[in-house]
Amino acid sequence: MDAVHNLEDEKEKARVLLRKTYKVTIIMLIFGQIQVMIVMEIEPIKEFLGRHYYVSLIQFFMSFISIQLYVFFYHIIVRTSTWKRILAGIWTFEVNTISIMKPARRAPYTSLLVSWGLTFFIMAVSVIYGNIAVKHRRGLFVTRHNVIRWSERLFVLTSFGIIVCSEMRRVTIEFPTLFVYSMLSNIFVIIFAASIRKPNFYHLDAIGDHILIGQLYYLNFYALYMGYVWTTAAGLELAGINPKI
Repeated sequence: MDAVHNLEDEKEKARVLLRKTYKVTIIMLIFGQIQVMIVMEIEPIKEFLGRHYYVSLIQFFMSFISIQLYVFFYHIIVRTSTWKRILAGIWTFEVNTISIMKPARRAPYTSLLVSWGLTFFIMAVSVIYGNIAVKHRRGLFVTRHNVIRWSERLFVLTSFGIIVCSEMRRVTIEFPTLFVYSMLSNIFVIIFAASIRKPNFYHLDAIGDHILIGQLYYLNFYALYMGYVWTTAAGLELAGINPKI
């Protein structure tokens, strides 16, 4: 009886952490999307980044280092004082958000709105798929280690791809390239959703484990969002459509 009771306790704790993970992810995603709309309207920033391409590469490098250090030292960070944990979280969030934003160019509001809807639609699909996969005990599951490793890799790959595409100035190359990146992100966020429902995925004894997983999940959804933004913007340009907003 004790074993059964302990198992039920662990399942309930995992469900609580899962809900908290989605809360962290959604809050970060909304803040990230708001920042994109604000920064794209600041002309001095757009002009500066348009003239100094190397700044985007520096941002990319800082993003890559920051997420690696954040994940590697997270078990130490969560045991520090509150202000240090908040500072580390905000730094990682902002560096990664800015690195993939591509504010040197302005996407039509049509692209931003469509991408916003598509991103949350895919999140809903991933939740439904994850629930079905766990119920039937089959699906696109990967281990916790691989979820973390591929979250970092895919985000870095997408960031670099968007930076490179922004300098191509050839929409015929930019559109299919960004489309591929968006499809990769699409697939991975669904794999992520199924994997975090696996038994023993969360470290129940770890402090703030849902924050680490939520931050990584945010990175992939944010990469998906920005992939949608620039894919739809490139598609509209390729089709010769010039939205009024």
